[in-house]
Amino acid sequence: MEYLRELAGRADLSATWGSWSTQYRVLAVIVALLAAYFALRSVVPAVLRMLRPGLFLVIVLLGVWALFPTETCSIEFLSRLPLLCRR
Repeated sequence: MEYLRELAGRADLSATWGSWSTQYRVLAVIVALLAAYFALRSVVPAVLRMLRPGLFLVIVLLGVWALFPTETCSIEFLSRLPLLCRR
């Protein structure tokens, strides 16, 4: 632990981002990107499993809208969507 404190002291990591040297900035960005990659790799499949029914309904709705745009826009709550039913 003392070794990490010594490294942090040498790098002056307690200062603001602007005072960091370029190599520590690059290292910080790489570590952050790796952390984000591993976090997304474990979170995205779980989120997609939860959203699968909603995504299915959206795809079906877009298919029906592509075939029957006027009839789809005649449904009251869908007619309020400006992206779907432009007049």
